[in-house]
Amino acid sequence: MAKIIELKRKPSKLHSADETKKSITCITPLESRVMELLSDDIVELKSIPFEDVSKRFYKVVIDFTSIKNDTSRQQFRDLLFSIFCREVPYKRASDRIYYVLRLAKFMSDMNGITEIPDEELKELFGRYCDENHYYKDCKKIIITCKNALLEMYDTRKGFERDTWDKSVFQLPEERVNKSSSEYTFYFRQIENVENREYAKLYIKYLLGNTEQALSTAINYFSHICRFCDFIYPQSILDVTDKDFRKYLDFKKNLSDDAYNHNISRIYGMYEYLAVKGIMKNPIPVNLGMCRKNERKACDEIVSEHVILQIFNHLHKAPFNYLLMYLINYCTGMRLSDICQLRTDCLYEDGKDGYYVRPYNCQKMQKAIMNLIPKALFELIQEQIKIINALDYKEEYLFPSEEKKNYPYNALTFRNNFKKLCNEWGIKNEDGTLYNYTTHSYRRTISTDLYQNYNVPIVTIQKAVLWHKEIQMTLSYVKRPEEFRKMKADKYFSKTGEAELAEWLKENLQNNILPNGVCGLAPKLGTCPAVDACLSCPHFMTSRKFLQIHKDQLATIKSRLVIYEANGWTPNIETAKRQIKELENIIQILEEKEGDNASETIKINTSTTNL
Repeated sequence: MAKIIELKRKPSKLHSADETKKSITCITPLESRVMELLSDDIVELKSIPFEDVSKRFYKVVIDFTSIKNDTSRQQFRDLLFSIFCREVPYKRASDRIYYVLRLAKFMSDMNGITEIPDEELKELFGRYCDENHYYKDCKKIIITCKNALLEMYDTRKGFERDTWDKSVFQLPEERVNKSSSEYTFYFRQIENVENREYAKLYIKYLLGNTEQALSTAINYFSHICRFCDFIYPQSILDVTDKDFRKYLDFKKNLSDDAYNHNISRIYGMYEYLAVKGIMKNPIPVNLGMCRKNERKACDEIVSEHVILQIFNHLHKAPFNYLLMYLINYCTGMRLSDICQLRTDCLYEDGKDGYYVRPYNCQKMQKAIMNLIPKALFELIQEQIKIINALDYKEEYLFPSEEKKNYPYNALTFRNNFKKLCNEWGIKNEDGTLYNYTTHSYRRTISTDLYQNYNVPIVTIQKAVLWHKEIQMTLSYVKRPEEFRKMKADKYFSKTGEAELAEWLKENLQNNILPNGVCGLAPKLGTCPAVDACLSCPHFMTSRKFLQIHKDQLATIKSRLVIYEANGWTPNIETAKRQIKELENIIQILEEKEGDNASETIKINTSTTNL
């Protein structure tokens, strides 16, 4: 990789260590004490007022005078201060502290590490580690330590910073999956500063203008980081179709799903930059580049052959794992929702109906209930008794092994249960080793209910899988008759007269929306309004979507509170405009109460650029 290119379009103020080291502020008296100790020439770590440091490193003595360069000496002090007082980038008692201590000699003759480009710094430190016969893991710390210093020296606030944690984006609880690791956006992974700022704009849009879960935004971000790393030092604005196809060739060995995600995630960013007027050149990626995924939903259904084997061994699993598997098997509930179940998750209707209620469905972002067998209901009651018997008040049904009042980590359960299946010798019908995935049980229960019990697809959507859109549910089972019937639906169009849009039937599959239909013919290309269907002149809807419009209005009003709390002015303006447009649509539909339900209603609105 080459060095970071100079910004061509939007310069970004960079902060050197010399300019910003004075900005380090001690928040507590304890931090002031550590700062005072680290200012001495000789420091014994047993004097550091943190027990995990003083006991673990009681023999370690640091001689700061051995670091010849003043800038390096100060940066090494600051790095230790960050670790001891704020546990960034490592925990105080981490084994990696021994690697960090080796930086003193490495930094001695150089003018600090914060101004050295990443690739050059990695090469220098790698050579140093090899010469001194250090473990390979030692080489991994250098960029992490550099970024920790840069972050500490950065005087910018909020979304201008290069590291965003929960204190910056302040999302509502229902969008944050606590059963996964804590999420932080490290934008310094993107070395080209220009590309870094564009990535910030897009991720801020995903967090503020959509209802995507935080984990989804992190997924988008990871794809963008890998793409920016591949094209470095090129600006994303200068990438051509040929350049992007080179990137796809680099990713050619990925599975179809992973390959297509690389395309869709990056396409979303380019589409946003184009709408904002930042991307002037043709967008180098399009969804037509995606591979046709031949995988069928039925391929991911768990066979009865496998399930019976698991049930024969399930009693050997820890009780919490047994219970988590049974909930997944009986309900098809997402693992993230299972891990975040609370101790008050049970509900009995008094009519032999037993339910489990996730606190907030991670995808639907609202309270839901799943019907369960009485036997499972009673097993969950046993788990609640176990949790209530703890010596502290725990709110989660499956608590974390590391933190109080925090849910069990979903990845830990998935990996450990997969190991159990391997230990038990669970095999597929063809003799191959069974690969446990929690999501396959969602496909299994939906297909079983539809094919064997004639449960309507809409019931599966609304009461089992809790999908927002029926198209998603349709992808979980073999395509049923209900989907073909959707093509015969008639929609309202309101331009002053009623009309029968026969041509719409041929295009319905690709243009159906959660609250109506897009009337723009696919051959005319991408919708110019992008995420603004409410203000699009092609938008058509009907009275049967009236309640959905009302629900959407209530949702936007609730989001407006979040926008105002975070000071997201563009989002506030957009939300207010959407509220006005929805109120207009609702009024028009309510006035058409006596009209024929097979008419199309086209809402007259003026298109507004976002």
